[in-house]
Amino acid sequence: MKMFAAALLSVCLLTAPSVSAANETVPSVSAAGAVLMDAETGTVLFEKNADGRRQIASTTKIMTGLVVLELANLDDTLEIPEEAVGVEGSSMYLTAGQSVTVRDLLYGLLLKSGNDAAVALAIHCAGSVEAFSGKMNEKAAKLGLQNTRFSNPHGLNAENHYSSARDMALLTRAALQNEMFSRVVSSKYAQINGITIKNHNRMLWSYSGADGVKTGYTVDAGRCLVSSATRGGMRLIAVTLNAHSDWADHTALLDFGFEHYTLRAVCEKDAPLASVPLFGGGGGNLPVRCARTLRVLLPKEKADELNVSVMLPRYLWAPVIPGQRVGWLTAVLDGRILSQCPLLAEVNG
Repeated sequence: MKMFAAALLSVCLLTAPSVSAANETVPSVSAAGAVLMDAETGTVLFEKNADGRRQIASTTKIMTGLVVLELANLDDTLEIPEEAVGVEGSSMYLTAGQSVTVRDLLYGLLLKSGNDAAVALAIHCAGSVEAFSGKMNEKAAKLGLQNTRFSNPHGLNAENHYSSARDMALLTRAALQNEMFSRVVSSKYAQINGITIKNHNRMLWSYSGADGVKTGYTVDAGRCLVSSATRGGMRLIAVTLNAHSDWADHTALLDFGFEHYTLRAVCEKDAPLASVPLFGGGGGNLPVRCARTLRVLLPKEKADELNVSVMLPRYLWAPVIPGQRVGWLTAVLDGRILSQCPLLAEVNG
């Protein structure tokens, strides 16, 4: 990794671009729409019809689970309403008046894909399925999902209920940042009222490092799958919509990502990086630190070609406020900016 210094420049933060390995063998997938994304940086490693709007079946429940975690207390107990009983499709077989915790319903939602659990949670959190769907759409807007609309919390076919492979990857990236969500979707089994339920996601058994996320199927949507896996500190998210061979597709996508790409640490949050001469006040040199941990995703064969520039002024005049931004650290590959991190004046003490 090459590093050089430069005078302070006026630059804008950029989102991580796609990066391509020079000699990569692009995977072939059966899905109508697909995306492979690095969970940490958001870099897209593979896409196929990524922005096409499609029905998403029970992968809808990724958003349902995330919204529930933001609105409800896991230890709350609720009585199952009549509206949640006998909902079409996969089920926890809840009964009216049954007392169940939000925690247990969340496991039933994401492991057993209970449509009845989805309705019960929606009514508990927002008063009705319609109101909860509104909360889902509000969250989609906050996440910048441009090809997504929800009409229910379970994913059964409905008008104006759709998403895209890219949006589902972005949603999943956000959801996996929630510790409880990540814990639930990585669980192979859960105990609910003395009954063991099994996760529908076969990747948890068949793929080394698999740690999520959600399956889905309806006749109209076809087989839908969102998976994640972590190896060597790198977590990848794969999405396929309407795939004839979804398990094989995900194995191929994840293998492709782990084989060809690596995460390279550029700087650690608050790590001392450099110093700048300070004039006025007590003088001396002002230590400079990284504002955040910065890692970038690279093709493995280009990992040694990363250039990291430290852009600082030649000197600063006192007073300088601790924590004030005084420069930038920029990671560049093949002349393209991959990512940037503000450099801050050191906080004394």
